[in-house]
Amino acid sequence: TVWSTASLTIWERLFSVIILPIALVFTALFVGSTTMLMQQSTNFARDLAKQRSALTTVARHYKFPPELCVRIRHFIEADKSLRNLREREDRLLKELSPDLQRDLKMQIYGALIARHSFMKFLISRNPPFVRHLCSILGIHDFLAYEFIFNPGDACTVVRFVVDGQLQYMHSYELEESSTINLLVGSSTSRSNAFDGSRVTTPNSESAQGIQLSEQVCRGKCVSEPVLWTLWEHCGELVSLSVGSCALLESDSFEEIVKLYPMVTWLSVLYSRQFIIHLNKNIMSDIVEPPAVQEWEPEAIEAIAEEGADLPFKDELPSHCTPQVVKACVLLSQDVAAHGLDENRPHHGFTVIIGEEGALATCGKSGFNPFQGHDVRVITENGLVCEEAIEIVRRNAFHTDGAIVVDGLSGRVVASSWFVGDIRLGGMEGGARSRSARAVAQQAGGCYVIKCSEDSKGKLILHLGTKARVFNSELKTKDVGAPGSCQMAKDSGTTCNAKTSL
Repeated sequence: TVWSTASLTIWERLFSVIILPIALVFTALFVGSTTMLMQQSTNFARDLAKQRSALTTVARHYKFPPELCVRIRHFIEADKSLRNLREREDRLLKELSPDLQRDLKMQIYGALIARHSFMKFLISRNPPFVRHLCSILGIHDFLAYEFIFNPGDACTVVRFVVDGQLQYMHSYELEESSTINLLVGSSTSRSNAFDGSRVTTPNSESAQGIQLSEQVCRGKCVSEPVLWTLWEHCGELVSLSVGSCALLESDSFEEIVKLYPMVTWLSVLYSRQFIIHLNKNIMSDIVEPPAVQEWEPEAIEAIAEEGADLPFKDELPSHCTPQVVKACVLLSQDVAAHGLDENRPHHGFTVIIGEEGALATCGKSGFNPFQGHDVRVITENGLVCEEAIEIVRRNAFHTDGAIVVDGLSGRVVASSWFVGDIRLGGMEGGARSRSARAVAQQAGGCYVIKCSEDSKGKLILHLGTKARVFNSELKTKDVGAPGSCQMAKDSGTTCNAKTSL
């Protein structure tokens, strides 16, 4: 071989000058990374050895059974890497602002908890609450064949399965399995579940159709009753694979709910139906939530009372007087219970009491028969004006839109009025329900009366973000009974319904 002895060109020398430092830098990075990985591996092995040595010492001192030692050793070996992962996540979250932390956790857990019907409903009604709720969720990582809880354990958290697979067995099923083992002479112990020797059964039911054994996968909610009542675990939950659960502390949930009045009201409605639903079946940690139709505000049958106070009376905005609101509620109850004139049935309606000027920017009316007229539902003395009530009954309740009444004067502003923006009304329910919820939060707050087509007296009342089912008889103090307008005329008081439509 003949080697060339020709001198290098200027470009070859320049290339060498540039490449050599770069090569040295990459070599240093490679050596440094390798050294760091070896150091981490050494530290990991050293920590693991220390933990194994401590386990051996404690096991000998307290005479642990061999299967318990194996379970602890498996947990120590696997939990180290999981802890490192969570520590990195915690460091990342601490670097973010509280607002960004909530957005990040909402992105992670929002879709997960939305698989629960009540949480999905709350997302449509009050997204800020669910965002706040996601920010307090904890995380629990589990290994394969690890006991999560046992029958009789006190329960303080709800678990939403993030990933992995678990097996839930009711205490009844466990008792049956123990009885079978005794009959066949099996010596399989409960502690053998850690290594997979227990054969998990598929979803099974009792003779009464009660779910006793069930495999739990992503999105499933476990131990929901602890949110609504004092609870002990009724069965055993064992992991079948590596995974994790999002944890919701019952005490933290209660504290956050109290910060959101609308959510508090909805939670009361839901919890009542949930407890009724729970008591109808065998107590279990896995409970299918009651159907939305059983607890949604418009589906609740309110108990009728005599002499009830006006709902939200102490919370009325300054542009809504109790006299005007009471007159509208009385009229709405009468139409809901008895229909329109000439025995015509009503087909559902909405009455909005608010500030006329502010409402002008929130919607509009198509054909408005009340434009240019001065029809008022109360007299100058604040009594119900029967003549005006009859005019409204004949001309306002047969249209599709809402009836708008000024909250101070009681003047009927419009009928056939439609809300311009219903986004605040959420995604649940029909257009009328969403419009009622939306406009109640607009124009400085409105008192909205909604009646469904099949109602025989029940009303849904909205004020701001609050809602209430009302089917009681109002106290008539300071509000004239039917015929009060005529009595006002007899005493020399004039009625504000100055024109007939």
